[in-house]
Formats: sequence, C-alpha cells, structure tokens
Amino acid sequence: MLLEDWSDLDERHANELENDHHAWIVQQKHDGVRVLLHITEDGIRITGRNLSEVTYRLTEFQDNLLHLHSGWERLASTILDGELVCPRADVSTGTTVTCSALQAAVAVLAASPDKAAAIQRGNNAYLRLHLFDVLEYRGEDTTTLPLAERLRIMEEAVGTTENAFVESVPSYSVNKKAIHDGILEAGGEGTVWKKANAPYEPSKRVSHWLKRKRGLEVEAFVTGFKLGSRERGHSHLIGAIEFSVQERGTIRPIAWVSGWSDQERDVMTWKEPNGIPTLNPTYFGRSAIVVGQDEAGKSRRIRHARIKNWLMN
Repeated sequence: MLLEDWSDLDERHANELENDHHAWIVQQKHDGVRVLLHITEDGIRITGRNLSEVTYRLTEFQDNLLHLHSGWERLASTILDGELVCPRADVSTGTTVTCSALQAAVAVLAASPDKAAAIQRGNNAYLRLHLFDVLEYRGEDTTTLPLAERLRIMEEAVGTTENAFVESVPSYSVNKKAIHDGILEAGGEGTVWKKANAPYEPSKRVSHWLKRKRGLEVEAFVTGFKLGSRERGHSHLIGAIEFSVQERGTIRPIAWVSGWSDQERDVMTWKEPNGIPTLNPTYFGRSAIVVGQDEAGKSRRIRHARIKNWLMN
C-alpha cells in the first residue's frame, strides 16, 4: 500500500488531523527501503516494490540479509510490512562512502550477497527491519481489519520474534503534532499519519496513509526551461522551468518545476520568429519561493519541487 502526501492537504483538513486525538495515529518515517517480509515453513523472503528486469518478479533481498533469517519459527504464513534501515549514514562500500542512511541501505541491497555481508560486517552496520503493519498472520488474512487491530497483531508477532535486528515502529494517537515536531528536531526524516480504522489496501495509493516529511522552502530565480512531452501533447509549450540560487559567486540549479496548468504553459511560452517555442523572456531571472520534499543526495536538487508563490521583482 502506497502513501499520499501531507502537503496536498488544505490547512483546515491538516488541523483536523493534528487535533483529532484518536481517529489518526502517527509513526516515525525512517529513511530506508520499503519491503515485505514473507515468513514460510521453509524460511523467509524479503521483497521490494520493484520488478526484476531478469525474472519480472519482485526484487528479493534475503540473500543479502542473512542476519534477519533467524527467529521466525513460530510465525509461518505471516507477511509483515516494514522498512530496512541502516543504523549509519557513512558506510564504506570499498569504492565509495555513503552520505545518508538511505544510500547505505541501497548500497547493501544492490551488492552481491558476499559483498553485502562484507559491507555490513566491516562497518558494523547491519540493516535493521522496522515493522509497522501486518498483511497475514499465521495463515489468516488481516488486510480487512482496521489498522488499530493490525497493530495489536503486529506487536504480538514482533513479541514472538527472536531476532535482535527487528523492532516495531511506535504509534502515537495523542499530541501528534508535538510528536512530529520532536522527530524533526531530533534530525528524523518525518512521520507517517494513518487512519486507525482503515483497512490495508495492497497496490493502492490511499488517502488514509499520509507521509509528512521535512519540507524545504527556498527563494530562487528562473534560469532555464524544457519543452513539454510529445506524449502529453505539450511539445509546443513549456514543460518545466529550472530554478537556481546564487552560491559562492556562482549560479547553482536547485530544482525543476513542472506542475503547470495549460493556461500557465500558454503564458510562459514564447514563439521565436522561426516558430520554435521558447520561454517567455519576462520569466528569465524572475524570483519565486520554491518548496519541496527534500534535497537529493547527489544532484542536490529539490525533489517534488513546486512554486509556493512568485515574488515581485
């Protein structure tokens, strides 16, 4: 089940969720890799969200995580939902050093099994499994149960597990805004807000799970553009605008913003004498407040960037 974004809520709805005290719960969002743990009579499978280009099946990670294989003997026919998290951000892979917990987790999972074992052993950075939901428990489908009941079952399952690298994600139903702010102040990535009486809907993006992450807000100016895609019928219009900031005497691109209406694209587009579409010259150098989810590690560009408002030049 996939999440929608807190930033899509209007202010009234966001305030209602923060102050309801019981209908919603909040959990910490870890900077890791989302997986399902399948426990069978023969052992475990740990599957990700992407399909393998070789087998066309969900990618499987259990061979890279031998320390997670034990302790599940009493939980056959159980499926648990969670996040693989690296306890360190700076992990040496032998050729590079990661700069975030997510990069470190991906490096371990993308390596060969032998290499993954060496990375985790050499850095004392064994990936931990943080569990937050259950889809099946000892052969019984739990997806139709409300979240509150699934959390009770999940805690029972975790209590049955005998593995030091497994833990449940705590849930809070009161003082949710304070919990969220405290997690951010402590350097956490953010929180996930979940409706307590909602079922689990596999393969769907649902409005009763909301990710709320640390947001960015930057004053930037327009430095470039891309035309729209032919597939969407926008090849004759502006598709995306590049925003940049001045940094140490140079101009550094920080974001591409593309979520424009057709009316906005028409205004932004200027036709050269030869008929080639380009960006309306009045937009170059124009300043705006750009907001987004966070900054990508390598490119340092803002992810999921959008315009909060244009500024007067």
